Amino acid sequence: MSSNEAPSESFASLFESQGSQMQRRKYHTGENVEVTIVLVAREAVFADLGGKQEGMFELVDLSDDDGNLQVKVGSRVMAIVGGVDRETGQVRLKPVAVKAEADAEPVAIQAQKTSAALIVEGARIKGTITGIERYGLFVQIAGTKDRAGRGLVPAQETGTPRNADLKKLFAVGQELEAKILQVAPDGKIRLSITALKSDDERADLTAYQKAEEKKREAADKPARGFGTLGDLMKGVKVAPPAPAKPASTVAPKRKPAR
Repeated sequence: MSSNEAPSESFASLFESQGSQMQRRKYHTGENVEVTIVLVAREAVFADLGGKQEGMFELVDLSDDDGNLQVKVGSRVMAIVGGVDRETGQVRLKPVAVKAEADAEPVAIQAQKTSAALIVEGARIKGTITGIERYGLFVQIAGTKDRAGRGLVPAQETGTPRNADLKKLFAVGQELEAKILQVAPDGKIRLSITALKSDDERADLTAYQKAEEKKREAADKPARGFGTLGDLMKGVKVAPPAPAKPASTVAPKRKPAR
């Protein structure tokens, strides 16, 4: 080994030794965390916990009923620590909600029937009203249990007149549809009925505009048919008339007189 290689190699060794001696944060079962997906393996999905620590999701917890993975590298996921391996220190995670990407349309994620439903910002959900207060409606999202899947539709997001008595307009046990506006770091879910209606109206308008555009395109195309006589004659080659035969110069025979 040359003298020029020694400093860099010793620096790398020092860096590795310092990294291995870094104290890792201790996570506890039931703790809420927000992580970023960094690797998708054959049977597991790994996430960055910060401080050079990684957590692991079971692949089934992030897949739909057809086995299609519903997240990708870079996705932000809110999760609960399901356990910590005492020997390796690996943190096992259970997904609670998937954060919507700022530059992409949110896509609802349907978890497998054998696992808890995932909650995704921007997703359309169905739920049941479990409580009515003057400031809003408490809704249990379909496929969830307990407070982890309970959201609030604030009064201003119900689509009702201001200061309306919500208890006269809604009932406990009533089913409704709403949009997930936000999942807060503490797990609180904010829902909206008006935002969902706006999305539906926007989708209807877009569909109408596309249909009208197709109609205009069809109207601009020339109609297929016989057309006018002038159109039919265009491009038709007409043979020139045959030259007239010259008149005969032979005098006709006269009949003999009787």
